[in-house]
Amino acid sequence: MAGDSGDNESPNWREVFRTWLTQTASSADDVMDAGIRRLRKRLGRSGVPKIQPYIGYASGDAIRLHGRVLTNPPLDPDFESDRWWHNLSNAIGRFASDEVPNVEVKATAGGSAGSSRSDNEGYFHFDLPRETGSSDQLFWSSALLQIADEEGSPTQSSTTPCDVMYVPDHAKFGIISDIDDTILHTGAIDIATMAKLTFLGNARTRAPLCGVAKLYEVLQHDGNTQRDPLNPIFYVSSSPWNLHDLLEDFLELNAIPKGPILLRDLGFDENKFLKEGHEHKLVKTRRLLQQFDSLPFVLFGDSGQEDARLYATAAKEFGSRIRAIFIRDIDPGLASLHDDRVDVYLRESHDAGVPMYLVSDSVDVARIAIEHHLIPESAMAEVVAATQRDRQRKK
Repeated sequence: MAGDSGDNESPNWREVFRTWLTQTASSADDVMDAGIRRLRKRLGRSGVPKIQPYIGYASGDAIRLHGRVLTNPPLDPDFESDRWWHNLSNAIGRFASDEVPNVEVKATAGGSAGSSRSDNEGYFHFDLPRETGSSDQLFWSSALLQIADEEGSPTQSSTTPCDVMYVPDHAKFGIISDIDDTILHTGAIDIATMAKLTFLGNARTRAPLCGVAKLYEVLQHDGNTQRDPLNPIFYVSSSPWNLHDLLEDFLELNAIPKGPILLRDLGFDENKFLKEGHEHKLVKTRRLLQQFDSLPFVLFGDSGQEDARLYATAAKEFGSRIRAIFIRDIDPGLASLHDDRVDVYLRESHDAGVPMYLVSDSVDVARIAIEHHLIPESAMAEVVAATQRDRQRKK
């Protein structure tokens, strides 16, 4: 018995090994990055630090901004003339990022100001105090980000605007949506297909799921697309931050409502790539539900990865705060192992009092959304027409 007790108290060898491997890889990654920066400096090729902003948002108490300091931020692509080799070059440039650590960044937004420093991977974050004012009345507003000089003064040449979403007090619900195979066809369960789309395509060549743009538009506008946006949409994906510009362009090109795009760092630290996997989507979902603690949410995912499991966990934790969960069937019309896995979490979610649905397309979502009073019946015809139109374009 004493031996059993000792075994229970001793750390799992796999955990110890994984921790050691992660720390070793992280240290090696940091040393390599530092060496490359020193070599570039000696060769006079350090480059000029620039800000790559990510879409921010304001919760009840804070304006949340983030971005990255790079010497090679993504360039605006030429969607009309870029060929596959241009797309490949752009993709390699995204992943071969020249991050700049320890750079002071200044931010001003909504009457608040603050300062932050980029970390070892070039990332910076702000949680500025939110003050009431005229800018809060706009669904979309802008923040200004600037790199500070050696004396700590912001340089005008580095001024970079950053879009910020302000959630109205009268919003009815928020939306958290996965990206891969939920709004964007990626073939995430097929590594070869996903790699081809990622490295040889661009935002224009990526295909949205049929009807998703109109579906999200009516959800955001409470069924009346003639009025201002009302309900916030947050996009959560297991894709790395390196793809933020591509995904932002994809939303704009396909008229899918804009929203903060919350991705993950492709690194070796304990809280990054090797540890998180898809779990980071649950972490970010929890954070949003906590930051907007008086707002109910609707969750969207797909059956190809871990979304049903992660969202069922959220359902158990937050209960009635979640109005409904929609899981897009990646192989509708076929009985598959994906469906069997989702069925388990459908039951778990329903037991927690949260309806979860395996849906075939945007029309299926709209029908159920009407039953849950998420959109009015009048919106159904718009979603049906848009879905049919998108299918015709694919032929």
